[in-house]
Amino acid sequence: MKKKVWDKKQAILTCGWCHVCEKELLSNAGGWIINADKKYFCHEGREGSCFDNYCENKLKEKYNETRKNEEAYG
Repeated sequence: MKKKVWDKKQAILTCGWCHVCEKELLSNAGGWIINADKKYFCHEGREGSCFDNYCENKLKEKYNETRKNEEAYG
């Protein structure tokens, strides 16, 4: 006689949405990052990693800001 076993399925939760591409990030799927500002990013973006794109944009903004400040005071 075969034992009857209750097979409990794992719950899949929505952990957040990608800050760049608005993709849903699930608890059972890997490939996503949370930064210190509690923003979520995915690795499988269309134009590369969304986190890498976000970091590059932040560096460009910071570079442009310092350049404008140097021009104003220099």
